[in-house]
Amino acid sequence: MHINMIGLVSYHSEPNYGTMLQAYALAKAIDMLGYKSEYILYRGITKKPWLKYFIRKQLADVYHFVCPPKGEFEYFKTKEFHSILSRFDDFHRQFIPVSGQEYNIDTIGLSNNQYDSFIVGSDQTWSRYMNRLNSSINFLPFVEEKSKKKSYAPSIGSTHIEQDYITRLKDELSDFNSISCRERENCILLSKLLGRTVEYVVDPTLLLQPSDWDKIAINPGVKGGYILAYILGVKNCVSEYAECLGKEKGLPVYYILTRPEYLKKQRVLNSVGPREFVGLIKSASYVVTDSFHGSLFSINYGKNFYSFAKRAVSVDDLTYDNDRIISFLSELGLENRFKADTDIYFEQDIDYSAVLKKLSELRKFSWSYLKSIVS
Repeated sequence: MHINMIGLVSYHSEPNYGTMLQAYALAKAIDMLGYKSEYILYRGITKKPWLKYFIRKQLADVYHFVCPPKGEFEYFKTKEFHSILSRFDDFHRQFIPVSGQEYNIDTIGLSNNQYDSFIVGSDQTWSRYMNRLNSSINFLPFVEEKSKKKSYAPSIGSTHIEQDYITRLKDELSDFNSISCRERENCILLSKLLGRTVEYVVDPTLLLQPSDWDKIAINPGVKGGYILAYILGVKNCVSEYAECLGKEKGLPVYYILTRPEYLKKQRVLNSVGPREFVGLIKSASYVVTDSFHGSLFSINYGKNFYSFAKRAVSVDDLTYDNDRIISFLSELGLENRFKADTDIYFEQDIDYSAVLKKLSELRKFSWSYLKSIVS
């Protein structure tokens, strides 16, 4: 019996908890459906010298948060972050299936013979910020048979999209066999743009139940109740809110080490890999975060949480992605969990009965869609 092998295209190796866990979740969900998948290793390097120079120059700009300008993320090279990177490497090696062959711009076409179909995965794979080159692997331009071009929950990153990029999306996605998106507003936009149904599905991390995540979670070893601060940005208001919440609830605040600024905190958690991250959210009493996936894991585990915008930028900035959190919270009636930078008020604890019912319905449809594109 032939078992479909699916080539997955998404960010999967960066030291970011949401990125690596969404990659794990999609591959795991496909495996649970009885199919095989792996992430295509792609480096974008070519043997042609002039192309090699051009691509490297462009990628340094396109993948700003992965390959940022020198100095911005230099702290990852320090001893304080060494153990964190080691945990990410271990998780990727153990839990993320990848292709045995590494492809580049010259050889990526050879992958057509290796896979029965291709799926662009989640994360911000369709955002303008991550696709500033005229061609991108994230739109599957190398796939010869259009019936093999599919997507599961890619994000455009924002619901504010300029007209020139809307035109590009129309050109890039017109020949996809099956299309879905992670923001409902953008599903509506793409449906009108393409003249076909673009399905709204949940992030792959929500395809898995808490019991599924429990299988890989590592107990953090933090005794008693605590507030978990998972902050990717550097805005003081987020940590200040967490500290005020700690005083209100009489609970200690623990910080996941994401930037050197948080080394100064009284209780900082180092050596936190993806498995420890899941365990920390599972055991937390409250979560304060500016992370999309930090919010999603809190919801999945039924935690009381507060979300903030990560960046203080306008909608005209290409890095603007704040509204993707608000968009999903509105799906579940949790808009009040998103806090403005100046908000100092606390909300009542969440009654998850209605929330989980809505999430169950979204999860059920998303599983159905995923099954339809892998079978």
